[in-house]
Amino acid sequence: MIDIDITLLWQIINFIVLLIVLNFILFKPIRQVMQERDLGISSAFGDAKAAQDRMQNILEQYNTSLAEAKQKAVTTYNAIYQQGLDAQRDMISTERAKAGEMLDKARSEIAAASTAARTDLKNEAERLSQDITSKLLGRAV
Repeated sequence: MIDIDITLLWQIINFIVLLIVLNFILFKPIRQVMQERDLGISSAFGDAKAAQDRMQNILEQYNTSLAEAKQKAVTTYNAIYQQGLDAQRDMISTERAKAGEMLDKARSEIAAASTAARTDLKNEAERLSQDITSKLLGRAV
């Protein structure tokens, strides 16, 4: 059985003194360290959240810049492509004009050569007919 005497009182006082001493030596410093740790974790979490927000903003700016650059590249490509098509059309029309001029020149040369050949053939035909006539008749006509 349990006897309640003065030793129980001394044990209770001893226990209370031990709690007070442990509170000052152990529990308060541990609580303070844990509070500092919680503050550090909260601060680090806040910093990480802020960094994440900054990175999200940077990513959005990057995507916007990328979209603008792509649009500009497409616009520039289309402009250069159109310039190339225009230059090609100009070259083709110039070359067609040159070919037309060369064809007209060749036709006129052929016509001149044909006219000259006809004139020569006509003269040759007249000369041959005179030669044939003079040989058949035996005299110059």
